[in-house]
Amino acid sequence: MNYILNKTKESRLNWGKVHSRQRKRYKFPGKTLKGRKIKSRHMGWRDRAKTWLEGIAKLVLVAVMSYSAFHGYRFVTTAPQFALAQIQFSGNNKVNLATLQGMALPLLGHNIFQLDLEAVTERFKENPWIENVSVVRLLPRGLRIQVQERTPFARIQLDQTYLMDHYGVLIVPDRPPHRDLPLITGVKVKKVELGNEIPVDGIVPGLQVMHFMNQLDAFKNDRIQKFHMSSPRKLVFTTQRRGIDIYLAVDRIQEGFENLKIILDVMDSNLSGIHYIDLSFKDKVVVKQNRKEPGRGIIHRI
Repeated sequence: MNYILNKTKESRLNWGKVHSRQRKRYKFPGKTLKGRKIKSRHMGWRDRAKTWLEGIAKLVLVAVMSYSAFHGYRFVTTAPQFALAQIQFSGNNKVNLATLQGMALPLLGHNIFQLDLEAVTERFKENPWIENVSVVRLLPRGLRIQVQERTPFARIQLDQTYLMDHYGVLIVPDRPPHRDLPLITGVKVKKVELGNEIPVDGIVPGLQVMHFMNQLDAFKNDRIQKFHMSSPRKLVFTTQRRGIDIYLAVDRIQEGFENLKIILDVMDSNLSGIHYIDLSFKDKVVVKQNRKEPGRGIIHRI
């Protein structure tokens, strides 16, 4: 009984010691914390002052750089030392130098840094002979302009005969040195615009297939030199010496060419006495052997 009472009393005393220690631990915290707060407050002011000074220095630096850049820009864009005075040309063959110099004349005197090189390129491409242009600045007062001219690939009969390249772009009216080029007839357009592509389906594919047909043994000694658009969907190719006609459908040119190779292989590339070969039908080829014979000719199923 006494043991229990003594143990309880001792327990109460222990709890009192614990509370006493806790009170001692937190009795004087203010001084240390206060010192820390004061020290932190002083350090924060110094940091802020340093940040302000750095910010002011950066603003001054930006202002100086902006001022220098502005006046530097004004100098290079207005100084007479950078006014365009010389233009070099290269790559021209069909277009004479005087024509190019006349096109470049309005550019002289302009500031070289303010020239729009893309606009200069488009300016020279207005000439139908010129396909591409490369423009390079030559500091302090020059330009180098290199032109790439179009190559005449065929002639086409419209309101008159014109030269055109392999993309179907009209260049200039026909000239005597190009009379040996293939001739295209039967094309109808509302307006002729030099330097632009002919807006008619079948012209460019027709030129391409004409080139490949002339590589075949059957046309080695009798080349195809012209084709006629008998309708918007049919092309008629004619050999130069014997006048043999070959019909192809515009929407099946590749198929027709492959069928032609098959027929020529069957005929052993011998076109003697042939009037025409019609490849415009689907899955069949008509070969007319005698132009005086009224029949439809020989039909080959493909």
